[in-house]
Amino acid sequence: MSVTLDMRKKCPQCGKKNIIEDKFCTNCGFEFKEYDPGDFVIIEHLKGSLYGSIACLVIFIAFMILITIAIPSQVGAQAIIPLIIIWPIVVGFLVWASRYLRGLSKIRKFVITSNYIEIIVPHKPYFRVNWSEFDAIEIQKREHQSWAVVPGRVIIGPRFIYFKIIFKGINFFQSYEFESGKDFKRKSRKEILIALEEFAQKMNKDYNGPTKK
Repeated sequence: MSVTLDMRKKCPQCGKKNIIEDKFCTNCGFEFKEYDPGDFVIIEHLKGSLYGSIACLVIFIAFMILITIAIPSQVGAQAIIPLIIIWPIVVGFLVWASRYLRGLSKIRKFVITSNYIEIIVPHKPYFRVNWSEFDAIEIQKREHQSWAVVPGRVIIGPRFIYFKIIFKGINFFQSYEFESGKDFKRKSRKEILIALEEFAQKMNKDYNGPTKK
């Protein structure tokens, strides 16, 4: 059975996919670090997600300020108590959002070669494992649904999806977990999982996880 590997790499500046042999992006001229033909390379940032999220936060804050001003003038003093309860929740959400968005504009990288797997994500420890060190790859998926309680109702927030890559061998165990959509784009996440399966087959390693079939 033939194995088809992704021979492209993404430009971190403009997002255009280039063939792996390109030393410079054919669209914007960004200079790539050289990799061998056949390597799987994703180099990207999430500036688009960052700008969109900031715009949504600005709209959300403006909306909350408008409500804070408008409701008491329409309803009266009895609206003060719900607002006192809601605003700490809003502030907590904004603190969480600032932490979540931190680092989206920085470069992240996922590289698979015939010798090693390398993962670089801002604000996470550098990760690298050699194929010779392990015998099997296992992929575990977990989901987290965020929510908040406000007077009289429960507000359902965004859902977060995580993928944990586990490398197992004789007297060897290492793992790396990344968040889909934050650490790597969702489309890139699919490409990463496909590449891991294909390289595991190529390197005669066991693979237990989502498959492209």
